[in-house]
Parts: sequence; C-alpha cells; structure tokens
Amino acid sequence: MTFVHIGIFITAVSFALVSIFLAKILLRVSGVIQSVGQTVSGVESKLDKTIEALENSLVETNATALDVEVKLQALDSVFHTIKHVGDTSSLLSEELETTTEKYNKDASLPRIRPFVRIIQLTEFTLGLLRPWKRGKRAL
Repeated sequence: MTFVHIGIFITAVSFALVSIFLAKILLRVSGVIQSVGQTVSGVESKLDKTIEALENSLVETNATALDVEVKLQALDSVFHTIKHVGDTSSLLSEELETTTEKYNKDASLPRIRPFVRIIQLTEFTLGLLRPWKRGKRAL
C-alpha cells in the first residue's frame, strides 16, 4: 500500500501545483480584462466627445450652406439685371448703327457726314475696348 499512498501524494502535489499555476493564469487574465475595460471606457468617452464635435460641425456646415444658398438667391436678381442691361445696350447699339447707316446714305445731309464718321469711329473703338476689358478682368 505504500506505493498507492505515494501515488496519491504525488497526484495531490501535482494537483496543487496545477491549481496554483491556474490561479496565477486566472489572476493575470483578470488584470488584462480589467486593463481592457479601462481602455474601452476611455475610448468610449473620447468617442462621445468626437461625435459631439462632429454633430456641431454638421450644424455649422448646414448653417453655412443655407447662408450661401440665400446669398446666391439674392444674387440671381443682380444677374438678371445685368442681362437686361446687356440686352438694352445691344439694342441701343443696333439702333445707333441703323441710324448712322441711314445718315451715311442720306445725300441731303452732307454736313452731318463728319459727325457720322466720328460716331462710327467711336463704335469701332468701343468694339475694340470691350473685349480688351473682358480679357483684362479675366486675368
């Protein structure tokens, strides 16, 4: 029976050693889990702050977009007015051209011919200056 008692004693000692190692491993795992829990809670608070800042940014972006939209709508009338001014100046220049041609062809108005030439030269000069000014503004 002594061998049986020695076998039981060795089994008990080995069970005690395995239990001690298992307890150490479980203690280390517990520390790791606790550390992960603290890290997750820190990440959670940082993520909440980030989401709040992102929501504020979205609100500001929305306000800016609405402001830009209102200002663009206000500029629509300015562009329509500029178009009407351009159309009117085009009609005026066409009428002036027709009138100068009529004076140029009318033989009963010989003294007006120098004035007609001056008007024609002015139209020619304005025709040259307009594209030049547009090109200068584009630069």
